[in-house]
Amino acid sequence: MGLFRVPATLTGPTGRVEKLELLVDTGATFVVVPQELAQRLELQPTRTCPLQIAGGREESWLLAEARLAIDGLEVTTPCLIAPDGPALLGAVALESLLLAVDPIAKQLVPVKGFVG
Repeated sequence: MGLFRVPATLTGPTGRVEKLELLVDTGATFVVVPQELAQRLELQPTRTCPLQIAGGREESWLLAEARLAIDGLEVTTPCLIAPDGPALLGAVALESLLLAVDPIAKQLVPVKGFVG
């Protein structure tokens, strides 16, 4: 799948807001923000999350919550704080916003939720 970015707004618990572009990464579980951005948003970590990063290495990163807005849709979502690197839009936020990836058009598309 080709990589693409989407415009988004992240809001921290104290109301600090950042407009940014998130790299869509369906292989990532959560939204990921670099430490510098997390500090500007004043994110408040609630726990440490074990994870496997690209390349197979295992690490533990802090997990916080942020308010995410994309295309007029808004949700509170878990947010991993990375030492550095790009800000990512992962699967949990996509599903929470009822959005899916169209890899051909390189855009997000609305989908219906479902109840089993």
